[in-house]
Amino acid sequence: MNLEKTIDFGAVYFRYSAPAKQDWERDYKRASEDGITHFRHWFPWAAIETAPGVFNWEPYDELIALGNRYGIKTVIAEMSTIVPDWFFEAHQEARITNRFGQQRFNSMNDSSMAGGSQSMCMDHRSVREGVGKFLKAMGEHYKGVEGIIGYDVWNECSLYGAEGRCYCKETEREFQEWLKEKYGTLENLHAVWCRHSYTDWTQIRLPRVTGPHPEFFDMIRFQNDQQERWFRWRIDVLRSADPVHKLVAHGNGKAHSDIAVCCGDDWRYAKHPDIFGYTLWYANNCSALMGGDMIRSAAGDKEFWRAEAIGDATWEHRSDKTEPENKKDEMASPDNIRMDAMMSIVTGASAYINPRYRGLQEGHLFQAYGWYASDGDRTARSREIASLAAWCHKEDTKELWEAGPVRGQIGLLLLEDAQALCYALFDQTDLYADCLKGSYQAFVDSGIQTDIIRMPQIWEYDCIYVPYPVAISDRDMETLRTWIAEGGTLISEGCFGYFNDCGHAIETTQPGRGFEEVFGCRQTKVHLGPDVNQELTVDSANGRIRGGVYRQAYELTGGRAQGYYRNGEIAAVSHRFGKGRTLLVGTMTGYGYQHHADEAGRRWFASLIRFAGKTQRAVIPYNTDVTIRIWENKEKRYAWILNFADMEQNVTIDFADPVENPVLLRGGGMECLDDLSIAVRIPKKDAAVVRIR
Repeated sequence: MNLEKTIDFGAVYFRYSAPAKQDWERDYKRASEDGITHFRHWFPWAAIETAPGVFNWEPYDELIALGNRYGIKTVIAEMSTIVPDWFFEAHQEARITNRFGQQRFNSMNDSSMAGGSQSMCMDHRSVREGVGKFLKAMGEHYKGVEGIIGYDVWNECSLYGAEGRCYCKETEREFQEWLKEKYGTLENLHAVWCRHSYTDWTQIRLPRVTGPHPEFFDMIRFQNDQQERWFRWRIDVLRSADPVHKLVAHGNGKAHSDIAVCCGDDWRYAKHPDIFGYTLWYANNCSALMGGDMIRSAAGDKEFWRAEAIGDATWEHRSDKTEPENKKDEMASPDNIRMDAMMSIVTGASAYINPRYRGLQEGHLFQAYGWYASDGDRTARSREIASLAAWCHKEDTKELWEAGPVRGQIGLLLLEDAQALCYALFDQTDLYADCLKGSYQAFVDSGIQTDIIRMPQIWEYDCIYVPYPVAISDRDMETLRTWIAEGGTLISEGCFGYFNDCGHAIETTQPGRGFEEVFGCRQTKVHLGPDVNQELTVDSANGRIRGGVYRQAYELTGGRAQGYYRNGEIAAVSHRFGKGRTLLVGTMTGYGYQHHADEAGRRWFASLIRFAGKTQRAVIPYNTDVTIRIWENKEKRYAWILNFADMEQNVTIDFADPVENPVLLRGGGMECLDDLSIAVRIPKKDAAVVRIR
């Protein structure tokens, strides 16, 4: 979309049930005046194909024409998951079936009062044929139409929860074929699955019980493969019908918790469209900064959007029987909207988009999230967006959008197998997610940019931190060993590779599979009970730091002790291996920081960059309300200083590289102290932006 480099502001506008037609032109005119550049409209299959082969495109054609009149581009959000009632009735055999054998009903979608939603399984040919005809008709109707950016495929790219996984007969048949492809023979499957009496592939069932068993891990991998397969299929259908317009998609921004549970793997899905994006709201349980960093990493060199933000409070599921949910009120504050937008933009998102232009009037989500009032009038929230858009579109700000975030100095490695093991052991992924979120936040609090990465990306980084590394495949263990030997610095939490990717606890001395040599130590004791390890501490050179979840103690076999438990047992060991370095801590320091953030913990995480032999790009005195990000292009460099606090901040920043003729592009004030330091004043809940080269 960004033909001229800038930051675009958009919103979801028409969901078929709202807004009313008489308001459209007034809303478009007002949005255009306020700097909004595009609208996304939901195209529910149920509202468009009202009878077999009968399509009603009329309201959308009128909206696209209005957009062309007022300079607002259109994104077509295909909603093939909102299934027509006539189709649902005709294909009862294709309903999504949960693990207890219960089939889905075509229940109303609260986000679009236009029919049923999330009820049909794509593993059935009949469903694919129906969806394919709808998408083909859509692509053919809008091929070559002016004012369309492209098609947003599969809203939020996940199954939302474990109950979204299907266990119907067709899905089971697909699973059997997937296993044939993977194992080749039943004998090979028997050896891995620890089952010995299958005589035919058709006897295999999708496992219904969560547990650390090989069949459960295969089920997770299969379900992820299937969802990527049908996502790619939707894209191919639309691309064939309309090769002109772009293919867009946005994930759910929850890979830190949802890959194993409900196929929420943004790295998988980002590979296929032209532009990717993400939703981030309360359920993500992470900051907008972390969500944006994950999606930038998943998208690689592609343009990506904050596809759904939060524009106002919500009343969903709140009553006098629930605890106060103050977070659901935060985005009624323009200050918080501004901060949320700044966090998204600084991670590299090229658009900031709200899920409502104005709130819906029906369903549990009535009058939620909208920047504008229910009648379309401006609000303090919409004025804040207009102000942000005006700054982003200023002539003297344009230079900024030619730059982008630099690569992080540390890669935070998200291990899909470790997340899956956590899910298998505890029936949820909270422990894994807490380890990752806590370590990420500790680096943010230290002003160190840390990129969340996956295994194929490790070769782009020379320092990696691994939270909750408890399950690792043999192949990944060997890859990491090679990466370290060739000069990488690996910093790992405890029980590294304790299990393989099938849930098998390695029986040899831990760390196993050759990593005693890599880490320079071996396990003497281990306690794997998270219940009694919640208050675990480690004494380090930076003070007493917090751990949790697991407790692994070591004896040295060549390494050097770097921390101790209170009883004197060794808790952390550093070592050199080949050209690289390692640091192994016997507990989950990310979990400790997530639940007990303090200055000692922050100092310890900040020290890791020195352990890796690197110099921090920019340093701010300890202040967890402020962090810094560096942007650059070939010629210029910029510092973004974010202030999360409800008060103005005055900070001094020391840079590793000289500052040259600094210019303040946003903020309350700036003073150059010397060639390595500047002082900046940042308004509350805002960012200062300084060109430093």
